[in-house]
Amino acid sequence: HTLMPLHRSIDSGAFLLDSMPRCHSLLVSIHASTSVADNEVTDAQGATSNRHRWGGAVGILVSLASVFVVGTLVSFSGQAASESLQQTDSMRRVHSDGPFMEIEVTSKVNDGSFSLAGKSIYFLMVDRFAHDVGNKTARCKGGNWCGGTLRGIMAKLDYIKGMGFDCIWITPVVKQPGTGPGAGYHGYWAYNWFEIDEHFGTKQDLKDLSDAIHGRNMCLVYDMVVNHVGPILSTEDVSKVSPFNETRFLNQLDKAPGETFDEYMACMRAKKQNCKTPPQAFAFGTPTKLWGDCGVGAYACLGYNESKVLSGWFFNLGDLNHSVLEVRQELIRWAVHMVKTYKIDAVRLDTAPYVPKDFLIELQAAVPAEIIGEVTTNNMTFHASYQKASSSDAFSGIVPVGTKVLEGILNFPLSWAAPGEFCGPSLNLTKLSEVMHKQLTSGLYRGLDLLGNFPDNHDFGPRIGHHCYPSKARWANILTFTMFARGIPIVYYGTEQDVQGKMGLRDSLWDYGYSSNSWMYSFFATANKARRDYDLGASGAQVISSGTEHLVFTRRGLFGAWVFLTNCLPYNQTNLTYIFPVRPPAPPAGRGWADLLHLSRPGSEPRVAQFDQETGGLLAPGCLPQVLVLVETKKYSAEDLLDFAAAAVERGTKLY
Repeated sequence: HTLMPLHRSIDSGAFLLDSMPRCHSLLVSIHASTSVADNEVTDAQGATSNRHRWGGAVGILVSLASVFVVGTLVSFSGQAASESLQQTDSMRRVHSDGPFMEIEVTSKVNDGSFSLAGKSIYFLMVDRFAHDVGNKTARCKGGNWCGGTLRGIMAKLDYIKGMGFDCIWITPVVKQPGTGPGAGYHGYWAYNWFEIDEHFGTKQDLKDLSDAIHGRNMCLVYDMVVNHVGPILSTEDVSKVSPFNETRFLNQLDKAPGETFDEYMACMRAKKQNCKTPPQAFAFGTPTKLWGDCGVGAYACLGYNESKVLSGWFFNLGDLNHSVLEVRQELIRWAVHMVKTYKIDAVRLDTAPYVPKDFLIELQAAVPAEIIGEVTTNNMTFHASYQKASSSDAFSGIVPVGTKVLEGILNFPLSWAAPGEFCGPSLNLTKLSEVMHKQLTSGLYRGLDLLGNFPDNHDFGPRIGHHCYPSKARWANILTFTMFARGIPIVYYGTEQDVQGKMGLRDSLWDYGYSSNSWMYSFFATANKARRDYDLGASGAQVISSGTEHLVFTRRGLFGAWVFLTNCLPYNQTNLTYIFPVRPPAPPAGRGWADLLHLSRPGSEPRVAQFDQETGGLLAPGCLPQVLVLVETKKYSAEDLLDFAAAAVERGTKLY
């Protein structure tokens, strides 16, 4: 671990269960103590860990119903076993072919009863998601307006609802500058905070969209920016910004005595390179031996400048001066107005670490909705301090240690680590497990269920399909990780249609269509249903085992859900079966382990889990991910057994 000034890593190394002594007998015993973290989950047949089997000669042990599983014998102490089984009994088990089991998500923004914890989010860019009915705009991308509108979203709400998402996050729709190239089609360059840009629609359109979303028992997440305004090059530009129409409302770091604002902006206005003013916020310094990834919060980097990070500009975007009382008051007034007027359930806050933390605390306290901040850093201690104030915040005199800053934050440390480990180039899931374990156990965070997990987004590309294509298995594994890791899964618009991995980061979705027949559309519907049916949204998690090619973690304890993930599949092979070195404990009488995703053979019911005859480890045909839960044995009829046997025969697999 790295020791850094002000923010220091608190752990002395990741706890990896794979590093524990391995048991080489076929029958192994797992003992539960008073803490789940103390359970020794032994690798099944360590000598064969990470083995691959080709379809055609795989012996498997079928675990059905109350059949005793010879592969692993599990012995539990009475109290722990009783607690685990009680937890299992409290879970909802719904396997019908009917509509999704509804979870109440309607916001009560005035009494604080709503929470994003346990919800899933579909994130869309308004200008690129859907245009009005009858608009025949061709494929669109780049820096101009494409024609997506609020009413276009309304027309496609059932399309989103069909994937089972609880919430819809939309990009900002306040008044933006210009109509040509370089215009604020994305919504992040506010010129008038209290008006809706006509490109997106009207105030009534936003109200109607909010009502339509809530009418479908879904929630609305709205994107806000309080760090900066749109492009500013002169005093005249500032005068057009409402309500921040005076130059004193903008940071002017390094301004010379007697220098006018127009003189301060002269270099930027002339489009010269390396302008000294306004200083840029990207003052992250250069790498050192202690820290090689310089970004916001990387204090160990040589030359890191906190003053410039907070008061510098993003290129020519006017940086708001939060030390001015009117700026703070107007931003809070606007944020509260938006939440109450448009019945916004939660807020995503852009560029949070570039805003003074004391104002963020004030903003969260005033706004009657959870705020999820964008904190773009791998420094976990710094990252967590935007949910719970750190010791360095207290040392700096900002707030006492542990003070709530924002309710939640986008989970960049985990989400940035995932694509490379699942889809390349690094392909080492041990590294991902280290990040995951540290977040779950370090105590750095105030609320793990309010960390937003995502495989890609509108700012950091390319899309996940570009990383993973053409391997459906790797693609499915990282999406399963996103949907079932502890926190809020966030899926970027178009992911469900990007089956060829060619969709641009901000392409218009109408060029790709809104089919409900793609495998990813069905995957999200299945995954969201599983999260609901088994109450996996806001529940505990524990890393069980990891290695270069596998990651296994649980939700809701050892008798809850087991998530098995791998990156093993070569892109040009489809018949590889991966053998995991671990398996769940033996099921109690009358129940058996079944896969909720059933990606290898799609269907409405969970599929019986398959285990290797020699090692007892879980088998993953095609290297596809599995989410195992306990189901009642009566769910499996003679027809289920025949169907399972037929599938095995197709692969040339022996049944025992």
